[in-house]
Amino acid sequence: MAQQRLIPELDAEKLRENALTSIRLGVEDFERCLRQPDEGGDPARALSAIRNLFAGVLLLFKYKIATCVDDPADAATLIFMPPEVLPQSDGARGVEWLPVGKFKPTTIDVATIQKRFEAFDIEVDWDVINKLQKCRNHLEHLHPANTLGEVADFVAELFPVLRDFIQTQLQEPPAEILAEAWQIMLLHHKFFVDTSRQCKLAWNDAGVPKGMEPWLDECQCEECASSLLMPSQDSLDLGELVEHNDDRFRYACLACGHGGLIGPLMVEALNKAHDYDPRDGEEPCVENCYQCDHGTFVIYEQACLWCAAELDYTECSMCDEALGQDDQENGGLCSYHAYTFEKAMRD
Repeated sequence: MAQQRLIPELDAEKLRENALTSIRLGVEDFERCLRQPDEGGDPARALSAIRNLFAGVLLLFKYKIATCVDDPADAATLIFMPPEVLPQSDGARGVEWLPVGKFKPTTIDVATIQKRFEAFDIEVDWDVINKLQKCRNHLEHLHPANTLGEVADFVAELFPVLRDFIQTQLQEPPAEILAEAWQIMLLHHKFFVDTSRQCKLAWNDAGVPKGMEPWLDECQCEECASSLLMPSQDSLDLGELVEHNDDRFRYACLACGHGGLIGPLMVEALNKAHDYDPRDGEEPCVENCYQCDHGTFVIYEQACLWCAAELDYTECSMCDEALGQDDQENGGLCSYHAYTFEKAMRD
């Protein structure tokens, strides 16, 4: 009983109520941020939409954890952050690990929620949740007016996770507990999926280099950060191809109408995914291709994703050292053995 007094009280039903309220508010903010100003729209609501939606989902997760046990005191130990466990002497030159302090008044974070889910065999797509968390953190540092497209993507990706969780884990009809908010999310998700499919099909006729196709999927509008990008009809009508005309081939954003060059966006997405910090002794993974001059030569694959150029020599015939683009004129030798060979020939 003494230990239970150290644990904050938990009202599981209040968790549920707050979760549903946050989700409904998030959807209302989402709707409002997409409207035109003369129709009562407010772009600044984009950030609050993300905050409310993500917070609502986490509260719903915590509610599920709390309902996995019958005793409210046990539920509280699962939801509130536990005291730190530290090593102490057992008095016999041994060690024992004991909790120090009280349960914190704050509830568990995303990483701890995931551990609780694993412990109680609660399934959810954590790849999507982690991606949404990164999106939320990213948007916290941007002006909301420039993130409307990314917010729309966020809501579309959240929908199937929320739908499956409510149906399979809470065993309730989503439309019943979320009411109008559910219908708004449903319609938006359908629109997003259908439009994404149309965009993907349209790029089939745009001559995107095959190796760069995965990075086309990572491109976002420079104006609103939406992923709903179509090839510009003007570029298609002129018979331009991304592979050969990346200095002219443009995209059109279906979310905000902005247009720009698609080639640099794909290269940027590739390089962003392979970012490195030389201060930590890291080496670059991508460099300019000697054949096509695009920053798309992936060093560890020894190939260019834009023009498909590959190395004629991949290992030194003398020492098996990996060779790069700079070594190709050495006839299959690394720089050291090429120098040694040339020196021997001169002598």
